[in-house]
Amino acid sequence: MPKIKVLDQQTANKIAAGEVVERPFSVVKELVENALDSGATRISIDIKDGGITSITVSDNGCGIEPDDAALAFLRHATSKINKVEDLFHVATLGFRGEALPSIAAVSLVTMVTRTQNSDGGTKLELEGGQIVNTEPVGCPPGTSITIKDLFFNTPARKKHLKSAAAETAMISDLISRLALSRPDVNFKLISQNRILLETPGNGKLLDTIAAVNGVQMARKMLPIEGQGDGIFIGGYVGKPELNRATRTNQTLLVNGRYVKSKIISDALQQAYFTLLSSNRYPVAVLTVEIDPTLVDVNVHPAKMEVRISKERELCQIIIAAVKKALRTVMVVPQLEQPVMQPKVSQSPVEAKEPKNQEEAVFKQTKLDLSISPEPINPIASGQKKLINQQLNNQTADRYETANIAVNSPNQAWQETKETYQKQPMQDNFPDLLPIGQLLPTYILCQGPDGLYIIDQHAAHERVLYEYYSQQQDKEHDSQMLLVPVVLELNHHETQILTDNIIAIRQVGFIIEHFGGNNYLIRGVPNGFPAGEEAKFFFDILDTKTDYFHEKLAASLACRNAIKAGQKLSTMEMENLINQIKELSNPFSCPHGRPTIIRLTFDELIKRFKR
Repeated sequence: MPKIKVLDQQTANKIAAGEVVERPFSVVKELVENALDSGATRISIDIKDGGITSITVSDNGCGIEPDDAALAFLRHATSKINKVEDLFHVATLGFRGEALPSIAAVSLVTMVTRTQNSDGGTKLELEGGQIVNTEPVGCPPGTSITIKDLFFNTPARKKHLKSAAAETAMISDLISRLALSRPDVNFKLISQNRILLETPGNGKLLDTIAAVNGVQMARKMLPIEGQGDGIFIGGYVGKPELNRATRTNQTLLVNGRYVKSKIISDALQQAYFTLLSSNRYPVAVLTVEIDPTLVDVNVHPAKMEVRISKERELCQIIIAAVKKALRTVMVVPQLEQPVMQPKVSQSPVEAKEPKNQEEAVFKQTKLDLSISPEPINPIASGQKKLINQQLNNQTADRYETANIAVNSPNQAWQETKETYQKQPMQDNFPDLLPIGQLLPTYILCQGPDGLYIIDQHAAHERVLYEYYSQQQDKEHDSQMLLVPVVLELNHHETQILTDNIIAIRQVGFIIEHFGGNNYLIRGVPNGFPAGEEAKFFFDILDTKTDYFHEKLAASLACRNAIKAGQKLSTMEMENLINQIKELSNPFSCPHGRPTIIRLTFDELIKRFKR
């Protein structure tokens, strides 16, 4: 065993730099956060070769006094905290005094800085963490730091960097998120003398979203707000149709700090439950303001992760705020199909005109999110009046409500013994007249403004899902199994089962402990499909505890809903339409698929070239 010895300062600095400076992305993050802490309203980031060759971050912040310039590169030298108690209410992005010395230890650094009320500035040059030159210079107020030849003295680390394009992409993503955290600051990212991103800095988050992600995405974003128990939620979330295959388009901001939080991401996903498919994720820019004493930002060297004391309360506020915003846009999806149009030749100037107009929107920082109404077609208008008249002539008896039975898919039109509480969406849901079945899987309906197509399985799923969701405190009838089904569970699955055994019994399952981690299923809800008992339980146990009630209701609804290919009578179709009309969200099934789509009369007229 070698003897214990104290490392020299240079080696210790390089080791510490490895925790803070992983790649050019890390350098840009630390320098830009320092610029934001300095009160800057304009920040320019200029990189060469993805930051591998050089990085220059310039700002118009408060600057550094000449006597303090050299101190900024000493480890644990900071102006942001004075004592250990300050760590419990950190209000700045940086605070540990590790960024500049860590960066300087593995690069060539030039810093030019000047305070607002000084006549001249100060220039420092460092190599490998050692100051090699200090001199007064003339410069504008603020600070400009240039990093060259990153990892010049640690070649092993430099060898593992990605390509210049990949490093540039990571820096661009970072600046986009920092810009979203501070819409009041003008950010400009330059790579190889080309502007990649520039934000207006006018304090309007929606304008910044448009500059970062484009006008089309900004038009599909909904404002959210919520508060409770010292927590304030704001920002924008995407409409359900605006979704992605990963969470990369989610920006989470806690007290102005861009962070990665699985807890907040899960709460956001839960708010979209039944509106998105299982492999799709919403787009969001979520801002959280909370008492700094309830947030620990010192749990990760790069400060990308935080620990929040009131996690459950925060999640509840996020879910409520997002659901409230989404309820305002629950409308029937329109069937969007391309219409064949004759090609019209365009000159190169004409072809580029829309792009230039969109660029002008960004430069002027004026965002018009209004959507122009479609022109009225006189033929379509006449048809709409005719359809409305036909619908109004239907007798009330034809649309007498008859609830779909929950206990048996083969007897789907019996009345339930208990009526569940409804939140009608009648203002958004049109009056529909069923005219037939297709395959039979889809119900074709005549509506006031076009042809409506209903997926009978998805629609019935939504009916049953809302029934089960609102019946959690009531016992349901069960049917006993001739041969009990044995469940062999692991420890995690056993814990979820025991934590939610009451909810499972309320929906009609009879479960008994059979020793160890084994359980017996002795009874199932009426109408539950035979042979799927074990698969059902393993599906719902393989989920997060917070999602359990929703997943349980969704799984039961899927298994008990009428199936594709089942023929329905006209009365059965009418009853299903009346059921979904009374739901809180009739337009998507519990798995996020649409229950109904629309083909407008205008579209039909275009198709038939009338």
